[in-house]
Amino acid sequence: MKIALHDAGGKEYLQFMRQLGVEYVVSAVGPGASGALEVDDILRKKEYFAEHGVIWDVIENLDPRIYYKVMLGEEGREEQMDRVCESIRAVGEAGIGVLQYQWMLLGGLRTEYSPTGRGGARVPRFDMAVAARMPAAAMDWLGGGVYPTVPDRELSASQVWDNLRYFLARAVPVAEECGVKLAAHPDDAPVPVYMGVARILVDWDGLQECVDAVPSPNSGLGFCMGTIGTMANMDVVQAIRHFGGLGRIHFAHFRNPRGQVPYFDEVFPDEGDIDMVAAVKALNEVGFDGVIRIDHCPGVIGDNPAADRSFAFQVGYLQGLVQALERLGD
Repeated sequence: MKIALHDAGGKEYLQFMRQLGVEYVVSAVGPGASGALEVDDILRKKEYFAEHGVIWDVIENLDPRIYYKVMLGEEGREEQMDRVCESIRAVGEAGIGVLQYQWMLLGGLRTEYSPTGRGGARVPRFDMAVAARMPAAAMDWLGGGVYPTVPDRELSASQVWDNLRYFLARAVPVAEECGVKLAAHPDDAPVPVYMGVARILVDWDGLQECVDAVPSPNSGLGFCMGTIGTMANMDVVQAIRHFGGLGRIHFAHFRNPRGQVPYFDEVFPDEGDIDMVAAVKALNEVGFDGVIRIDHCPGVIGDNPAADRSFAFQVGYLQGLVQALERLGD
């Protein structure tokens, strides 16, 4: 597997990555004047990363401005879907292997960053009891600001699934043609309904339906260990073996939560509920050779806004797991 960090901006950060031994970077790219991702923009960014010693092979995520009407099933979705297909073609032409997208109509959900972690570390938290009292305030990521502050109508699971199936029916054949793997990020936090809007990638059945909707080796998951680990009654190692065994894990996030919905904290990788040794071993055993990005982290004392100290710990932790499993085997 290829350990990565998300680009936090600037040449110094890329040097920091290389000092840690991280050779892969994950980054987004915005739409160009056409309203779609453009190959020249992607190539410029790819070359910039290469010049600074890191490899870019995952776009995270497809900018929601390109396809939010598709997600919401609104008028104009056909035109946006054309832009999605143009974007996939640009990604393939630029030689990027994976394009992650998400289907979180209200974005991500968190209720607080609590200084209750180990040694007073600030841990991201989701508590449904708190979110129920302040639902709009718990929407901590709104996909670049294109979503409404609050939903203007309810959307059922059936409606949201119809919209995703429409997206995949158009996008997957283009991805196959262009050699691009589409990776769906699950709903974070994985609650089935929020403010009247269904969230459909919240459990095992939802993940399975997503990969089955348009069966193709080019349509799979952005396997966020943290999000999947917070799904009710979910066994992450079992999920890795299943979906990885199907060849449908195209990209992964490395994160270890404590707790599952309706309440969880994002803690350090050595203290969460997932057996991370077993999880990394399972990824190896299913032949996962893609990019795995260190994802989220508790805030530690004296750190900078990019959380370099915390990320460095998690990079070293994962590197140690990978090396130990490679050298010691079972």
